[in-house]
Amino acid sequence: MRNVLVYYVFLSFISTAVLSLNFESVLKNSENATVFHYCEFNKLYNFQANNATVLVLVFNKTENSTIYPARITTSSDAATEENPLLFAAWQKSQLTTWEVPRLVPSNKNLLYRNVTRTLCPHYVNINSTAHMDSFFITVSIDASNTDFTIQAQLVDDFVVDVGRPISFTVSPAHSQFYSFTFPDYLSSGVLRIKSDNSVCMSLSVQNFSCPVYDQENNLKFTGYWETITKSGGMLLTKEAFPLRVFLVFVVHSNDGDCSGHIEGNSGSPADRIKRVELEIIPSITYQDYLIAMAAVLIAFALMYIGAFGVFVWAHKRKERNELSEEYDSFCGEASVVTQTLSGADEVGFFNSDQLSSNTSTLARPRERIIKLCLNDLAKVNHDVMRRRSNLYLWNLMTIAIFYSLPVVQLVLTYQKVLNSTGNQDLCYYNFLCSRKLGQFSDFNHIYSNIGYILLGILFLLIVYRRHATEKKKATGIPQHYGLYYTLGAALFMEGILSGCYHFCPNHSNFQFDTSFMYILAIISILKIYHSRHPDINASAYTAFGLLAVVITLGMCGVLYISTGFYVAFCIFHVCICLFLSAQIYYMGQWNLDSSHSQNIKKIIISKIRSGRENYCRPEYPSRMALLVLGNVCNWALIASGLFFHMGDFATYLLAILLSNLLIYFSFYIIMKLILGEKILFQPLIYTVLALISWAAAGYFFYHKTISWKLTPAQSRTFNRPCVLFDFYDNHDIWHFLSAVSMFFSFMNVIDFNRESGVKIELA
Repeated sequence: MRNVLVYYVFLSFISTAVLSLNFESVLKNSENATVFHYCEFNKLYNFQANNATVLVLVFNKTENSTIYPARITTSSDAATEENPLLFAAWQKSQLTTWEVPRLVPSNKNLLYRNVTRTLCPHYVNINSTAHMDSFFITVSIDASNTDFTIQAQLVDDFVVDVGRPISFTVSPAHSQFYSFTFPDYLSSGVLRIKSDNSVCMSLSVQNFSCPVYDQENNLKFTGYWETITKSGGMLLTKEAFPLRVFLVFVVHSNDGDCSGHIEGNSGSPADRIKRVELEIIPSITYQDYLIAMAAVLIAFALMYIGAFGVFVWAHKRKERNELSEEYDSFCGEASVVTQTLSGADEVGFFNSDQLSSNTSTLARPRERIIKLCLNDLAKVNHDVMRRRSNLYLWNLMTIAIFYSLPVVQLVLTYQKVLNSTGNQDLCYYNFLCSRKLGQFSDFNHIYSNIGYILLGILFLLIVYRRHATEKKKATGIPQHYGLYYTLGAALFMEGILSGCYHFCPNHSNFQFDTSFMYILAIISILKIYHSRHPDINASAYTAFGLLAVVITLGMCGVLYISTGFYVAFCIFHVCICLFLSAQIYYMGQWNLDSSHSQNIKKIIISKIRSGRENYCRPEYPSRMALLVLGNVCNWALIASGLFFHMGDFATYLLAILLSNLLIYFSFYIIMKLILGEKILFQPLIYTVLALISWAAAGYFFYHKTISWKLTPAQSRTFNRPCVLFDFYDNHDIWHFLSAVSMFFSFMNVIDFNRESGVKIELA
């Protein structure tokens, strides 16, 4: 690219030097005879060229001519590829050349005998009222008499007005460009492009200067440019283009730049004709920016006010007076322990082996009544489990710092490269709703992540307040608030990393947007499981080691997606499902060493001896039902990924984690209802709100505005105008609703564990 640019700079220098000479002296020095023809605009002329003469066509200015440029249309059926007609348009300070017929090197089937070029306007000042100066077109050929036609037309629709659509056709041999000037009242506008076919085309926005780069091989030398199939757009600002701008449209010789692969030399010149409609609409003002941004802040401020209202309402209920009533729900009198152990272990409320070790000494005096609380039933000391739980938060904070710093550096570099090169294909924006602010090309999609940050902070404040309250209680389910703090911090970091991703969303950095979503899903599953099994939960190091594997798989799936990778991942997924099923069914006590193999043999022998009706009867039916349901759902996801071969592996991986979270949480609630636990009003409200917000969020997520797994041109077909405050699109609304949904879901988890109770009678 650098060598080509040097060549064009050198050519421009030589052209300027030649044009500085007297045009007639140049022709006199030619070996061939010179024949002058004086022509008029809008008339079709037939001429004959040969190798003995040089035709000079002179187009003089007239009283009716305007400041619009001339569009030259040339055609010849007699010229050949070996001996083409050579045209050179001589203007003040510039030279434009082309040949007829035009053969596209990258597509041998495209041979154009009709070629059109638009000459650059001679004026460079928007206040100029001068008429068009004369210009000359020389025609030569290294062959015998060759007929051709030529016509020069003034482009009367050359200037684009705000709100007035313009339709035109363009092809590889007929590039087009138009001029636009910002009115005094307008500081920015959105350029919308529509087409009725998917032929690959490039749009270039260039400063008002000559020459105009309107060919496929030089289009990217200046200004902003992007590839387009059926639709596209670009934000134009007066700050970037204070004078007029040129809007240049060039159809590519093949669709490789838009589809990502070249489909050979199929097609004909007629197949490469593209009809385009362009329109420039006013963008919003900075006052509209402030209104849209303030409205979001007010909405989330109302959630803070609502949380404070719930706190006041809960305080007025006098929770301390209700502790004595809840004591009977969470504690029980025990004289005989044997019957309770199997039932409690069956629902997964606590480990029967661990409970028996704590209560075996209590079963001896059968007439003795003992008060037992859930804290007393835990085998591991509560303070030890609290410190282990806090490790999740410290590990997350360490990972967040070391992960986010290079991410911020990378996306800022992306933004600088985008601004300096003008390559709009670098980032997958919704160009029809992309609000620029300062150096940020897509500020609204960055700002809409504020919901994750604000609600993450709110959840941390709620957890801190409840943690301070729980320190005074000796009853209830051991909470281990370290995992709750981890959820709030992960929600906060999701906003940070998602905002970084939207600096320049593309195929390479999509993992920034999903990494902490993986963390949120896995930590939520661990917290629900931890609420019922406080002694056997995975350590923080194991959990984050698993997360490292998940994020690595997500990265490999994005960069090296293939059928072979899907097959390998599906095998790995099946093995993980079987391993976790065994771990969950045997409460973390299942291993493949020799001692446990002997225990498994003893279990099988005892089942056979107990009778034929007990062969297939599971020891823990409820837990077996959960595992069967979970495996069926996971195998369905495996089949969908393997047979449908989804291109978006990162979203597919996230769907697996979220599906397992939903399955386990549903089982968690169902078991509460089966065992007679009372679901109180507050968690029930959070459940309803979470379901409503998730359903709404899913709707806006499904109606996407970009698709990074496609090419930039194909992604632009999903671009849609803003739908809220003329500032936010469907994806912005997804950000808001998904943040609210996750907040209510986390409140669900913390309230179910804190307020729901089961009456335990140890007898």
